[in-house]
Amino acid sequence: MALATAGFKQQTDELRQRTDEFTQKTSTKLSQLGSQLNRVTGYEQIDTLKQRVVEQEARIKATRQAAREAKTAYDDAVLQRSLSQRQVNELLQRKSSWTDSDVSAFTSLVRSDHHLEQHEVTTKAKVSENEDALDREFGELMRAILARYHEEQVWSDKIRSASTYGSMMVLGVNVVVFIMAIVVVEPWKRRRLAQTFEKKVEEMAAETQALIESGSAKLDERLVKQERLISEIVERAAHDTRELYSSLPVPAVIASVAGKQAGTRPEHPSIWSHPVSRIIQDREVLLVVGSAIAGGAITLAARSLFGS
Repeated sequence: MALATAGFKQQTDELRQRTDEFTQKTSTKLSQLGSQLNRVTGYEQIDTLKQRVVEQEARIKATRQAAREAKTAYDDAVLQRSLSQRQVNELLQRKSSWTDSDVSAFTSLVRSDHHLEQHEVTTKAKVSENEDALDREFGELMRAILARYHEEQVWSDKIRSASTYGSMMVLGVNVVVFIMAIVVVEPWKRRRLAQTFEKKVEEMAAETQALIESGSAKLDERLVKQERLISEIVERAAHDTRELYSSLPVPAVIASVAGKQAGTRPEHPSIWSHPVSRIIQDREVLLVVGSAIAGGAITLAARSLFGS
């Protein structure tokens, strides 16, 4: 169980590692493909201008922060000089009652006021310099944004024109395909359909011919059998008639002959009035008539079928 768990864990780790490698390779290839596409379409310059705008925004932010700090330093210098001048004015107001400490305080205040004045001038110059730098950086930012906007407009016009040409090309290809379909594909399909239909008709005709031939052969065989049966019946009837003639008494035959010669009707009954002969006659007549009718109907059906 422990070995199976360890093996499963190892397989899971390998699968996770392969998945991470595949994801990394895929992202790298996609980024490379995107950069190549940007290089082909000219969007790489726009990316450069975007980066320039971002950098310029960072610089203007730093310059604004420096200008704000210089302004704060200048305000502090002005405040300190104002305090120093207030103290100097207070000492000057009671100049008649100065003491040695007041003289030394006035000297130090004058010296400090001189330094504060220089510091105020320096911070004021620095504020002016930072404001000028901020204006310059802001101007650079505006120029970068305008350049980016111009390049984006040029790229958009280029892509729009390429899209228009591409749409026209696709439309032309569709028109050519449509014409080829009408000129080449449709006749080929019609010929193929006609060939298939002709082949199907020929197959059906062959099947019908085979069926007719088989039916004709069976019909011929049945007619031959019917003819054979009719001939056998006729032969049997003739044979029975001869046997009946031979079984009749001679005086009856002579009387029949004399009656015929004298033109009178014979007194004895005809041979067909004999019971046995009548039974044979009925059966034979029925067989002959039934066979003739069936044969005639089959012949008519076959002739009508062959004729159609």
